[in-house]
Amino acid sequence: MMMRTIEYEQYLKHICKKIIELDARIRFAGMINERGRLITWEAKEETVFLVDKKDHEMLFMEVALRSRMRHEFDHCLGLSDFTVTYRKMGIIMEFPIENETLYVSAEKGIELDKNPFEILKILKNSD
Repeated sequence: MMMRTIEYEQYLKHICKKIIELDARIRFAGMINERGRLITWEAKEETVFLVDKKDHEMLFMEVALRSRMRHEFDHCLGLSDFTVTYRKMGIIMEFPIENETLYVSAEKGIELDKNPFEILKILKNSD
């Protein structure tokens, strides 16, 4: 398991903050490790979470599992840049980054033809 430094976690938190500032409808941005643990996150001040802490743990483990499963077809379909899940209560975007996954939740009405690509630019420019 990779050792985390304070500097690395601050770097990830900075990325999450930039994503939160990208659009007023983005509610939450968090980095999830390969085991489904939340490394760091940012949320809008007024954000009311729709799931409790226990459900967050299960949700993030599911995100990590889905991310690993998507790698099964990388050899023939290419790497996954992101996925979008459109739910009744909002939109979820997931961006695989090596062994981690950036998890972003947003309100409906977000520009899906623009915002995910802006997030990819933030991730690319943060290398």
